[in-house]
Amino acid sequence: MTGALRAELLKITTTRLWWTMLVCVLVLGAAYAVLPAAIALLSSEAAGTTEPFADPGTLRSVYNGGNTLTRILALVVGIMSLGTVYRHRTLAGTYLATPHRYRLLAAKSAALLVLGLCYGVASVLAGVLVAVPFVLTQHGSFFLDRGDVWRSLVLGVLAIALWTLIGMGVGILGRNIVLAMLLGIGFSYLVEPTLSVLFLFRGWDLPLNLMPSGATNAMLGVTSPVLLATSQPLTWWQGALVLTGWCVLPAVAGALLTISRDVD
Repeated sequence: MTGALRAELLKITTTRLWWTMLVCVLVLGAAYAVLPAAIALLSSEAAGTTEPFADPGTLRSVYNGGNTLTRILALVVGIMSLGTVYRHRTLAGTYLATPHRYRLLAAKSAALLVLGLCYGVASVLAGVLVAVPFVLTQHGSFFLDRGDVWRSLVLGVLAIALWTLIGMGVGILGRNIVLAMLLGIGFSYLVEPTLSVLFLFRGWDLPLNLMPSGATNAMLGVTSPVLLATSQPLTWWQGALVLTGWCVLPAVAGALLTISRDVD
């Protein structure tokens, strides 16, 4: 298992994809984190208040503001990790080197989890850096003395890693990298946002909480409506369980198909 894990990590680090995507996570994550911060500032000015960053929920939304986009990037990385194997037909050679297929899939999952944690750290770091000038200029607080804020930061890292594993599950199911990309990105950018907006305006909290993004918001304690956060979210651990379920179901289904399928 250790050798298989080292081999999978080596496959990741010898390509340009991982560090290119890491730069994208930092830059685009920071850009998206500006949105909840700017909304909080404009809302404060409209309401005539002088403390837009005096609420822990607002800071949690800023710290994890980049999560909205970076989780999709993590999803893409997860899909490509399996899709390229099928596309370049390297799976047969991999199975010959590691004949125990469950062990191989476990090693791939562990390697992607490590990569996802790196992306999660970059995403949260980008949000924290964005929050600094807003909080300092508006005489707010970073709330780093609160346990719920630190929990949100840690879970923000974990959430990105889980989205990477969701991508892996989609990649296993799809086999064809183009089809898997269409399924994953289409659901994340079109189907889920449309349903989430519908649920939000209808006030249907339960189905919104059961969506991957809704579960992620509940997990992180995000309260900003601009991030499609419900007014009655699940608890953080319930959100984590729902998001884990979204990781496990496609991965298990894909693994069962892969184990019993002949390799081209």
